[in-house]
Amino acid sequence: MKTYLIAFLSAFFLIFSIPAVSQQSSTTQQFFKKSDFSKWVYILNDKEVNSSEVFKMDKGVLHINGISSGYLRTKKMFSNYELSIEWRWTKILGNSGVLVHIQPKDIVWPVCYQVQLKADAAGDIICMNGLWAKECTDSVSSTVKKMQFSNEKLLGEWNSMKVICIHNTLKVFVNGVLQNYVTGLTVNNGFIGFQNEGKAIEFKNLSLVYIK
Repeated sequence: MKTYLIAFLSAFFLIFSIPAVSQQSSTTQQFFKKSDFSKWVYILNDKEVNSSEVFKMDKGVLHINGISSGYLRTKKMFSNYELSIEWRWTKILGNSGVLVHIQPKDIVWPVCYQVQLKADAAGDIICMNGLWAKECTDSVSSTVKKMQFSNEKLLGEWNSMKVICIHNTLKVFVNGVLQNYVTGLTVNNGFIGFQNEGKAIEFKNLSLVYIK
């Protein structure tokens, strides 16, 4: 009886020590439809350019044609979540990023953490405009380099990225490989955005899962 009780208690504590994932997880079909355009905020460096000319959503794919520079972001702030996204360059390799923990005020470029999508640098983390992490090497360098060699796919092929934000940590996987992990973040919540830096790029299969 004592042996069974110990086994039961061990299993009980193991189960309840695993962080629970909220059932409020999104499905890929809920993002980047034509009807979703009004659910995002658009910030462009060139105020004369209409955002609908730069950002287009159709059948679950976000098309960014690269005109001007800027980003789109959620209207809601998020914390403690796992974000999954796929991206590809359509014409030429370029520079972009997934922006997390964006803080209010909408400027180019905002206060946030940028998870790099730049060709050959996908997985780097940039602490932008005063934000910081323990892994930043000094008071000048705000970029935490990825841990592994670049593992991005060829032009036109889809890449996958997973960004896990839990409390004051940020973990990044590129095409299934852990590329970065930073701790001691200055902020642990904010808007989520996708960057336009002058080259055509597409995103699809965005999903968000809240982590308790």
